[in-house]
Amino acid sequence: MVDKNLLFTKTLIRVVILLLLPPTRLPGQIGGEELLKVLREKDQISHSGGYKISFVLAGLNPFKDPNQGMVFKDCTATWTGEGSFAMKVKCYYEDPPVYRSPGSAYDARYGYDRNGNYIVWRSLEEHIISTDDRNDMMQKSRAHSIDPNDRIVETGDNVLLYRYPIDKPYSMYQFNQYEMGMGRGFSRQLGTVKSTKLLSSGLLKVTSQGSYGGGFQGTWELTVDPNSDLLVRKAVFTPKGADKPITEVTTIGVVTKDGLTMAKHAVLKYTDFLELSIEVTAISKVVGPNDFYAEVFTNVTKPLPIGAVIMDFRGKEPIRTTVRKQN
Repeated sequence: MVDKNLLFTKTLIRVVILLLLPPTRLPGQIGGEELLKVLREKDQISHSGGYKISFVLAGLNPFKDPNQGMVFKDCTATWTGEGSFAMKVKCYYEDPPVYRSPGSAYDARYGYDRNGNYIVWRSLEEHIISTDDRNDMMQKSRAHSIDPNDRIVETGDNVLLYRYPIDKPYSMYQFNQYEMGMGRGFSRQLGTVKSTKLLSSGLLKVTSQGSYGGGFQGTWELTVDPNSDLLVRKAVFTPKGADKPITEVTTIGVVTKDGLTMAKHAVLKYTDFLELSIEVTAISKVVGPNDFYAEVFTNVTKPLPIGAVIMDFRGKEPIRTTVRKQN
């Protein structure tokens, strides 16, 4: 179970002061292309080496209603030697769902049932698989009907399977964001490195053209730590033509295990929409059969229950199908 008090405290961190010793190896002479190559190599270590990484996330509920409290996610991700990816997410909530009256600021975020009870949907679990021939995410959710006295009068569970094209990393978009909170995964976003500067603190300031999320082009400003296996300690992305950034990442601490180094803690900010804290709790090298991958794969590929919904995005138009009978 998540230590909610500790994690909630960490989400309040806004300013991080890094006290670092001077680097034993000065990177000032490293050119932009060489640095980008090294960052890519660092990012590939976890993806191609059969690692398993566990981490915890904390943030406000998806609709940013402070009355519904925080959501905490226990996550584990892994890669096989063949490059297949799997992730499992279990969600916990700080508070039970509460009623919101019609006309309030959040009344339309979820909606109401036929009896006027406020409906709050909460994700319970997510199982994600990305392979050469499959790119799927299965989500288990629960709907809560809340009466005006904040009593849960009815619940209903739902299973939703998303199927994406195999050449699109939609099922991995969550981990791609979370990985930045581990100080990794930035190289895929970077284009031409415009400048590198060695700071008096021993950190390396990098400015690069790049993209974010595939839909934005702009400029990344990274602060890289040569003393911590080139972890990214701060990252700011500003879209082209914008006057302020839309993404900011700050990391502290180090976790090193089995040849893999990642940041221990981070705060991720996405404009005014979302702020998350992340903590890496475990790293391990998979030796022998990857049982965790097999577990997630089985959960995603087993027959769906009656009433489950399949959203298929592999064609020109999305296709929604409801499971009417067991296969």
